Amino acid sequence: MQSFQKSHIRRLPALKEGDRIRAVAPASPFDREQFLAGGRILSDMGFAVAYGEDIFHREGYVAGTDAHRLAMLHEAFADPTMQAVWCARGGYGSMRLLPYLDIKAIRKNPKLFIGSSDITALLNFLCARCGMVTLHGPMITTVARAGKKALQSLASAVTGGKPIAVSADPLETIVAGQATGPVAGGNLTTLAHLMGTPFFPDLKDAIVFLEDIGEKPYRIDRMLTQLLFSGSLDRAAGICLGTYHNCGGKDEILKVFRDRLSQLPIPVAAGFPVGHGASSRTLAIGLEARLDAVEGTLCYTETAVIPA
Repeated sequence: MQSFQKSHIRRLPALKEGDRIRAVAPASPFDREQFLAGGRILSDMGFAVAYGEDIFHREGYVAGTDAHRLAMLHEAFADPTMQAVWCARGGYGSMRLLPYLDIKAIRKNPKLFIGSSDITALLNFLCARCGMVTLHGPMITTVARAGKKALQSLASAVTGGKPIAVSADPLETIVAGQATGPVAGGNLTTLAHLMGTPFFPDLKDAIVFLEDIGEKPYRIDRMLTQLLFSGSLDRAAGICLGTYHNCGGKDEILKVFRDRLSQLPIPVAAGFPVGHGASSRTLAIGLEARLDAVEGTLCYTETAVIPA
């Protein structure tokens, strides 16, 4: 398992105007126009987005061969002129790269890393194995569709404006209580598929964040049950449930949450606007936060990056 030890996980410098971002595609191929539109928004925020034409490669349902996508990641981290590595899209494919990532090289050249969805596999790996806080935030293609609040949350997170604080809307308290711990997790499907591998994150004492898209209620039930039977959630400090976009009716999903999670001896709250969708807020993986399942808040104790 990948362990989240607070003592070895560090924040990285905040992005500032003029900083360069290397776009990468470690998972599925994507729409060029959405990518370019997202790049323009990041440019308007003051950043320079760099990429090569090879980012648009396609190999079936992934953005080029494993070797190609791996090389893209390694080159991005090795480039001393880049201050951040930002994923173009999720989809599928990130977990195939995990056994081959050069941990030592990345540790020597850490950079702010941003992505979500299938990128969950990399967010947790880079945090636990390479010792750096990562950001669960909009990818470049989804930046183009992000709403005002999502962009404000993203900008504040990458520039160190203030500690991240997210409120559930509407709040659904599954188990009342409060807990503090490093935030781990992300996409439920990706986490479930990492179960039984050396790359599943150790959720002990963590605030576990879970979200998903396009999964029927019975599939969400099955994946939560898998996590429960593994004992992983019993060791967590608390559970924060994000959006479940196109996963069925709200009441259906809440029933699954209550059926599966209400017997846990830890705080559990649903309704946080984080996941897939235009209003998704940015979270920091590996950074300590306090979950209040009664008030419906997730508040970090420090900024996600080191302010300039």
